[in-house]
Amino acid sequence: MFMFCVFAVTDLVIIGIFYAVYGTRRKYSEGMLLGVHLPQSAAESEEVTAFMARYWRNTKIFYAVNVVISTAICGFCFWYFSVFMIVWSVWLLEFCIGAMVLLYGTHRKLYDMKVEKGWIGSSGSRIMAVDTKAAAQSGRMGVSALWHLLFCALILMPCIDADIRHFLVMSDDGWIFPVTGILVSFTFGILHTAVLRMRNKVYSEDSDLNVEINRMQKNVWSWALVGSSLFNAAAYLVVVSGIDADGEISAGMLVVYCIMETIPGIFMIGGFFYMRSRKEKLLRKNDRPMYIDDDVYWKNGWYSNPNDRRLMVQDWACTWNYTTNMARPAGKIFMFLALLFVAACLVWGCVLIWKIDFVPIGLNISGTQVVITSGYSDYGIACDDITGVELLDSLPDDDYRKINGGEDQHKMMGRFKGENTGKCRMYLYTGYTPVLEIMTGDGPVYVNSKDPQETEEWMREISVNIAESS
Repeated sequence: MFMFCVFAVTDLVIIGIFYAVYGTRRKYSEGMLLGVHLPQSAAESEEVTAFMARYWRNTKIFYAVNVVISTAICGFCFWYFSVFMIVWSVWLLEFCIGAMVLLYGTHRKLYDMKVEKGWIGSSGSRIMAVDTKAAAQSGRMGVSALWHLLFCALILMPCIDADIRHFLVMSDDGWIFPVTGILVSFTFGILHTAVLRMRNKVYSEDSDLNVEINRMQKNVWSWALVGSSLFNAAAYLVVVSGIDADGEISAGMLVVYCIMETIPGIFMIGGFFYMRSRKEKLLRKNDRPMYIDDDVYWKNGWYSNPNDRRLMVQDWACTWNYTTNMARPAGKIFMFLALLFVAACLVWGCVLIWKIDFVPIGLNISGTQVVITSGYSDYGIACDDITGVELLDSLPDDDYRKINGGEDQHKMMGRFKGENTGKCRMYLYTGYTPVLEIMTGDGPVYVNSKDPQETEEWMREISVNIAESS
């Protein structure tokens, strides 16, 4: 039920973000409708109004259907999680591709309509415009990106403490927090630098207004990214301050960490809405508008201008998003690698979870080592490290908390910690008995098979091997 709720909410968030960015009703603004420059008379014509009404209807149907489908797919969580992940990944690809095809396809149809009708861009539109005053001040806008280096240093600062260093070295997954924190702050720093280096956009023949709008946008982005990086560092510092005497991080601290890591998202979304509202207010006093009619380079939905040396340009569909110039080889390579990376992550994750669900648990004795095999990982135990072995009627009654691994209604595999048992490892089919307990210096290891006789045979083989070794 927990995973059902998590993914159902995640799906709603994904669909909501896509809808807010790409699916909302498009209005005629800044001389454009759906990214196509049109005179206002054409945008308000009966033909275009009917065209946009059909697009709006199709958009609502598309997003509503995907809400229903995504929620239904979450029902697979109650069966095998690997099956759910495969079906969910297919749905995610369908949704992302479908949303882009719907938006870009409609954009292209409107562009073709503009060319067919011979509509010229809105009054004041030009093919290219340069505001030298705004361009000259590009490097003097926004907050310095060097702040992110300070936040990376704050993340590394706890390493001065000997106990923290011991935790990072001895814990199997303790390194994840500082590495993740540094990577996130470093990424924010790269985005911050890219935003500051972006070419200023021309909105008006009034240079002062252009400077004011561009400065506002870069200031908002700068502060949002600095605040995000600050809370990312603070989240890590809170976690390491809560490490207990046993070198463990409590569930409460993990909850606090997750909450603090969501604050950067609030900064980014809040900054976007503030920036959009502020920009609209500033443009209301624009009595000399200037529109850049570069529709020919956007006709397919993406940017392709061989005469533009820029690699990243502001996206027409979302002003706070940037896209690559597909006319440049670097743009094609970047897009290909990004798509390849996403596809590889989805395939790798599905294969890994499939193995956890369907690769059987096994136990083999090779020489002086007992090797437990499973879809999660293989685990070897030296016979000299085994202090005892016992066949139990069931898993000891305890409150087990998963540290690393997988747990569902079918299997329990990985590292766990019980209130009384302490640290242990489990390779178990849920609901099957008996359970073989292998005692080691690092804690007990619990393993079983769906066949009770096979579990008993493992017990005899290990006992004989220990006796021969001694």
